[in-house]
Order: sequence, then structure tokens, then C-alpha cells
Amino acid sequence: MTEPKTIRVNQLPAPTWNWLRLNDAEILLPEEASEAFAVFALPEREPPESEGGYDTFRWLEDGSILSSKEMKVLTELETGMGEDFQKYTESAPVDVLQWRAEMGKRPEKPFVARVFASVKESTVNRFFFSAEDGSDVTIVMDMTKEDPSKEASEAMADEASGALSMTTDTRIYVRSGARVRLIQVCHTLPQITSYVDVGAYVEDGGSLEVLQISLGGAGTFFGVAADLAGKAAHLGIETGYQAAEGCHVDMNYIARHHGERTTSEMNVKGVLWKGASKNWRATIDFLRGCKGAKGSEREDVLLLDEDVVNKSIPLILCQEEDVEGEHGATIGDLSDEVLLYFRSRGIDDETAYQLMAKGRLIGCVRQIPDEALRAQLMAELGEEPEEETE
Repeated sequence: MTEPKTIRVNQLPAPTWNWLRLNDAEILLPEEASEAFAVFALPEREPPESEGGYDTFRWLEDGSILSSKEMKVLTELETGMGEDFQKYTESAPVDVLQWRAEMGKRPEKPFVARVFASVKESTVNRFFFSAEDGSDVTIVMDMTKEDPSKEASEAMADEASGALSMTTDTRIYVRSGARVRLIQVCHTLPQITSYVDVGAYVEDGGSLEVLQISLGGAGTFFGVAADLAGKAAHLGIETGYQAAEGCHVDMNYIARHHGERTTSEMNVKGVLWKGASKNWRATIDFLRGCKGAKGSEREDVLLLDEDVVNKSIPLILCQEEDVEGEHGATIGDLSDEVLLYFRSRGIDDETAYQLMAKGRLIGCVRQIPDEALRAQLMAELGEEPEEETE
């Protein structure tokens, strides 16, 4: 077996905070990785009853379904985790799974991909999506535990040697007037580190909204980079995470404002306790020519123990005068006023902290349109599944 290699990921576009060691992150990746087992539910197809609403097909049997232009844009995209990580995923011996939302199509059901972690080896999966003009689609990607139908079980993970990783490389091309909602959830095994890399290109009037949730594992690395190339293009990023037992969450979000009147919003909510750590990098890059562009970065972190490590870098770069950028953060434990409010209603401090911690995640989970996944995550948070309303 070949030795793992060290690469740097989640680089700030403008290295600046050397003393905090936040310009990038160093990770250890295996030289060899295979494709993880995955199942899919497509909005335009009736779900097969035997697979519980999922299908195990590949849609590359007739060659690439994306055009040469689409493939060129997606292949050359900047991604949040950086060039070295792109080279790693591109060298992996796995197929690029492709899907297109046709022009003007607005399916009610989401595209759902459920990717299963392996307790035997590290994995890489790659997805290329294209949303044609005027389309509106939701993509749900569930990076989850070992498939229960396979022989391997969670107990086998205790016998696994070396660090295991689960990598997902996602590229999205949002055409004029299209809207894409990307939801990515990581709730895998405690021995596995998840690497979730995203790159996007957004044309005139297009919108990409990203929701990322991390609920477990040895660590989670999120990277998102979006080129807001067209006029009035939009990027929205919302993140919810909880980390404990020494888990590390590392994020790098980059909005490149090229077009006029482009907008970006980044909102992160998280909870840290029991020796966990978190790095958050958020960059709004106002490039020359993006007149009337607006961007905002906001963070809300609840610290439940004294031994946690929380680092944040909200960064605004500017080459254009007629722009608006803002950032803000709320970091710490619950205020005396909040605790007094709970105490006045007979709720002790420990319960109050638990309620506030869950609330940060439940708000994100409720936005997931896939009912089965939403119920599963609510159960993992210790909450009863919500009843569906007519």
C-alpha cells in the first residue's frame, strides 16, 4: 500500500493571517481511493419500490450527457478546497456522474444522491450538474454511514487501519435565469473525515443557494467557490454544524463578484464542545467591473466548553468602488439574560444549552425537502420527526 500524501487545502485567496495559521489547512490523503457506493432518486423518474425510492443506475452508458461547453466550464472551475485538492479528485479512478436540468424545467421533487461511507477504504465521488436557462431544481446529497444492506457494519470501522476519508467533488453550471438549491449533509462514522468540495459558475440572473450540514465524523472540510460571472447573479451559503469529542470542522467559502449587481450571502451557525475545533474562512471578492454588487458574511457560534478552539476569518477584497460589503459575528456562550429567561420558566442551565444547540441545527434540517433524510437527521438530534402538513 502506498503512503498517504500531505496537501494544503482551503486556501485564503489573499494570505494574510499568518500568526493564526489560517491561510490554509494541511490534510493527509491516501494515494489510492475508490468510488463509494451510491444510490439516486431523480425528479423526472418514478422511484423503484424495491429500492425504497432510490436507484443504483449509472447514467454514463451512452457517454457524456453534458455538452463540450458545459464540460469545459465545469472542468476549469475554481473550487473551494483549492487546486491541489482538485488534482487529487481528478486523478481518482472514478467516473464523473452527470445530470442536467433541462431548459425551463421546474420539477417538484429534488434530485437525491445518497453516498455511503466505506469502513474498508477511502472513497472519492464526482458530480457534474448543469441547470439550463430558466430551470429550477433542488439537489440533495447525503454523505452518510455504511450502507446497512452490505456485509460491512459500523463495528468493522474499529479494525480499520489508518485514516479513512470520504471525498465528494461537485461542480455546478447555473445558466441564465436558472436556480439551483444544493443541500449537502455529512453524518458519517467517527473514524471518517469528510471532504466536500464545490465549484460553481453562475450566469446572468442565475442563483445558487447552498446549504451544508455537518453532524459527525472525525472531521468535516467544506469548500465552496462561486464565480458570479453574469449580471445579477446570486450566491447564498448557509451552514449548520455541531462538533464534539475532538472533531474538527474547516470551511472555506469564496464569492467572486464579476458581474454587475451580483449578490452573495454567507451565514454560518455552529456549536462546539468537548475539545472540538473549527476554522471558518469567508471571502467576498469584489472584482473590477462588478458595479452595484453586494455581499455579506455572518457567523453565530455557541461555545459550550472551555477547551474548544474557534477561529474565524471574514475577508472582503475590493477592486471596485460602487459595492457594499459587510460582516459580523456572534461568538460565545449563552448570555445571562438568555439563561435568566430559561430559568424563569423552570428550565435548568444544562437543558437550556441543549435546546439552544439543537435549535441551530434544527433550523437547517427543516429546510431539507427529502422527508426520509429529514426524519433521520431529526432523530440523530434527539427530536421527534415532524408531521407533514397538507
